Amino acid sequence: MSGATSQTMVFVVAFLNAVAIAYAQPARTSPGEAAATRSEAEHLVPPQGGAFEVPVHAGKVCILSFAEKLSKQALASSPDYEIKSWGDDGVAVRAITASAATTTLALATASGMVKVNVTLSVVPGQKPAMTLVRFKLASAEEAFEAQVKAEVAKRIGPLEAELAKARHNMDAQIRARADGLLAERLLRRNEPVRLASHERNDDHVIAHVKRGLLVGEDGYLIFEIENRSGAAYRLTTARVFVTEVGRARDVAGPARLVSAAVDRDPAVIGVVPAGATARGIVVVHGVDGVLGKPLVLELSGPQGRGKIRIDRDIVLR
Repeated sequence: MSGATSQTMVFVVAFLNAVAIAYAQPARTSPGEAAATRSEAEHLVPPQGGAFEVPVHAGKVCILSFAEKLSKQALASSPDYEIKSWGDDGVAVRAITASAATTTLALATASGMVKVNVTLSVVPGQKPAMTLVRFKLASAEEAFEAQVKAEVAKRIGPLEAELAKARHNMDAQIRARADGLLAERLLRRNEPVRLASHERNDDHVIAHVKRGLLVGEDGYLIFEIENRSGAAYRLTTARVFVTEVGRARDVAGPARLVSAAVDRDPAVIGVVPAGATARGIVVVHGVDGVLGKPLVLELSGPQGRGKIRIDRDIVLR
């Protein structure tokens, strides 16, 4: 295989791999996964008081913090925890061993406005645990709403984690399928085609079509956009036509442009900065039906601005 042929094959393989990756949406971190690293929490306590669960790691200190001074007395139901005052408005708790039994700690502020029962339990190191928990007085409605949100997050977290795992597996399957299809097409046919066609628009943007490629049942036109104008060229459309029985038929598939510049508009294929050159590629579907026939490549920007029409010397054989 010649150097030009090898370079063409590498470019197209990279292009098709990029298309496969584009179909795979990256898995987002789910609330369940985020909770695994969370070490702080805030609980709203209604006027009648509340009961809360606080997971801790053995040997690690967890601070229970309040917005006002605490009563001097704290009641605990297990000797497996060290419980000490942390200033006037907090309590430091520490499970002595990993086998520490679950305990309930009864706390109240000096004013009696905030009363809580905190259930402390030791969890394995790989599970999330608290190091700081804040308790704030709230209305019954606010506390109920916060409790509902917490319960919903608790139930939805594992489901979202499973969904993220399923999405990851699907992405891998899509990539494997795309790679397999590409391999099959390359085995059936992979033939480079030399082309030499050029055209420009009135803004001094030049398009060069230097080669094509036949891969399986599809073809590819590889082009370059040389921007000699003073403004960036935004490519939004790449169309390929073949004329049959006096009628132009569009045979173009997806197109890509390799450029360091980006555009947030999803309709833009790519951007060529002023004074720069960028390489692109467009798929020709059902290439067997257009072999030996003159093709027309049209490149244009938004609303058809800056159109470049190349209608000479583009024939795939």
